[in-house]
Amino acid sequence: MSSKSSMAVWAAPQRCARRAGAWFSLAALSLFVGHAAASPAQVGAIVPESWPDKARGEDIRDGMQLALKTWPGQTPTLVVKDSACDAKKAAAAAKELVASKVDVVVGGFCVLGTVPKQIRDAGIPFVSANAERFTMNAEGIIQLGDVPLNLADTIAAKLRSETGLRVTSSTACWIDFEAKMPDGYDAVLCPMLHVNGTRWDDIAPAFSAAYRKPFSVAAARGYAAMQVALASIKQPKPGVKMVKADQKEVDTVLGKVRIGEERATPDDAMLLSFAPKLPRMSPAQKAKLDEVLKSKACGCAQSGACGAPTAWSPMPFVIADGKTCGAKGLVNRR
Repeated sequence: MSSKSSMAVWAAPQRCARRAGAWFSLAALSLFVGHAAASPAQVGAIVPESWPDKARGEDIRDGMQLALKTWPGQTPTLVVKDSACDAKKAAAAAKELVASKVDVVVGGFCVLGTVPKQIRDAGIPFVSANAERFTMNAEGIIQLGDVPLNLADTIAAKLRSETGLRVTSSTACWIDFEAKMPDGYDAVLCPMLHVNGTRWDDIAPAFSAAYRKPFSVAAARGYAAMQVALASIKQPKPGVKMVKADQKEVDTVLGKVRIGEERATPDDAMLLSFAPKLPRMSPAQKAKLDEVLKSKACGCAQSGACGAPTAWSPMPFVIADGKTCGAKGLVNRR
């Protein structure tokens, strides 16, 4: 499959995921889900196992399994359903998990669709691993994503309008966190994944030993989502300190995840990458591109070299320079 056709195929489910609509959030994560002492909790997971990348789906599952194995409480049962990155299949999977009476559901790795509403209506906590954050209001969800809903599209549209460049924010990078320039475009806007480097280095050897493969971004996403899901389960072993009911955040391999509160969007929530060769531009378009480059240059905020504030200054993206920003793709170790 060509890169262009691949991009188009990926973009469809991603846009479905990113158009699911604004809904609720977990204003206060249900940190104490009731369980019978002798019965282990059940964690439901909706994972794109069969398509578009079986290996990536397997890594997500393995990451979740490792988090379960290292959980100090009574080990919950993991119930995995395949979404195949399809909204209808994800909805069917959610229906099955609700019928199974799971205690918490993890999903959104590829597609959301109606899943959040289904899980909310069933009164079950939902952990979204989607790259985008939806509007927070009532109870029901914790989100790992950093980018507010539709913000990437808004920025890409402004870039297209003012520079004349073909800029896209609807590629596979919003699902697999791999920065690739799609055919037919001059620039691509992708989400950044902020990794706790110390925790990553602690977890990676155990993952490699258990599964005989490297600890990947997909595995880290599964691990982090499960860390948050486990925070909703009251299943401690004797002597294990309980999670506090007023806990405000969960410290994961992908950084701190806030519970029940909006968090500030990182200045580098997204990475803007340009093609090696850009098309001819008018003087006005060149001037606007120069303004963008100066305002959002990698590290300019820290060095004070961003110049006078512009309309671009508060936008949460940086420009890939191949050295610092984007040197490790869409992964930013902290």
